[in-house]
Amino acid sequence: MPLYLWLVGLYFFAFGLQFALYPSLVTFILKASPLEVGWAQMAISAPMAVFLIWGGVLADRVRAGPALAALQVCFALPAFGLAAALAAGIASYPLVIVYALCMGTAAAFMLPVRDAALNGVVARDAARGKTITIGSAAAAVTAVQIGAQILGILAAQNAGAAPAPYFVLLGVSVLLAAGVALRLRAPSPPAQGTSLASALRDIQDGFAYALKSPVMGPMLWSAAYVGVFVIGSFQVLFPIIIRDAYGGTPAQQSELLAVLFAIFWCASFVSAALLSRLPPVGRPGMALIVSHMIGGMALVSFAANKPFWIFGVIVGVWGLASGVAISMSRTITQSAASPTFLGRVLAIYSLGFFGGAPIGSAITGLAADLWGPQTAALIPGLGIIAAALVLAMASPIWRIDAQLQTRR
Repeated sequence: MPLYLWLVGLYFFAFGLQFALYPSLVTFILKASPLEVGWAQMAISAPMAVFLIWGGVLADRVRAGPALAALQVCFALPAFGLAAALAAGIASYPLVIVYALCMGTAAAFMLPVRDAALNGVVARDAARGKTITIGSAAAAVTAVQIGAQILGILAAQNAGAAPAPYFVLLGVSVLLAAGVALRLRAPSPPAQGTSLASALRDIQDGFAYALKSPVMGPMLWSAAYVGVFVIGSFQVLFPIIIRDAYGGTPAQQSELLAVLFAIFWCASFVSAALLSRLPPVGRPGMALIVSHMIGGMALVSFAANKPFWIFGVIVGVWGLASGVAISMSRTITQSAASPTFLGRVLAIYSLGFFGGAPIGSAITGLAADLWGPQTAALIPGLGIIAAALVLAMASPIWRIDAQLQTRR
């Protein structure tokens, strides 16, 4: 487990760097329009929608360690390339879009392999007498993930109008994660067919299993609406609101964006860390839905003018709820998925997030272009509240307990 946490931490430090550097580069340095910001965020998440399910097929066929090492090398190369272009003064909006497509593709294959490896990590530690539940492991991974993202975001705060060295740091961090991945030891995966037909059949079986499951089916719905209403809008609205409502130089705007992101993820880290130390939540589905509704109310509040410090407080409350949501969704999906379908089901679940994200980015970018970013925030805010209410009333998620049994 400690080795796995190092792997997660190094990758998400790089992810935190990118999380702050990429929108700052597009919005503040290249001065893209709101619609172009939406398209740029769509470019980094759209490959996830296309390739995630293939990443799930890969996760059920390969040893996690070597596969993760190779994929993280692929993740590092575009970062080094963009750093070189920035240093040479030839970075442009089209080049950034190419970078985003490459990074999104590598991440799409990497995410299911890494997530599917967690169950094996827990099982191997249990065989050595180190007992840890999936729920506790998921909360620990969430805390490390968020903590590492915070460090990356804080590091990116100093990038200002010269982000090239920070993209180099991003690549180096992922290369270190590749080295850690090579130390992971796992049994050979079950024998699987290697033809395209067998892969397509596996994908079909994975979807059929997930959609028929009384737990996984509704969880796919929750992932989809979070992707559309939260992930896409989160990445588009924050930089545009800072630029249009608070102003300043590109360096000052980058700093404000990093501060907001750090507040959000620090708050998420606090709630996820507390959950990892406390007994399992008795009603994880209820906690998940309530946290989604809190996020929706936070987004609705973006429509009103406010001092930056109040904006930060609202983002902090949203972050606390988000840490709960991430931990609960990871706990429910990891516990509910059959080991036979684990990689594919986790990929399908992630597909909901990242398949919805480009849709949300495009809609939010267009709405911000037409009506301004603050008014545009009403669309995802009200949307996620309505979707969470549907999930609560039309599925058993609200009623399930920590053992994934439905309470009447």
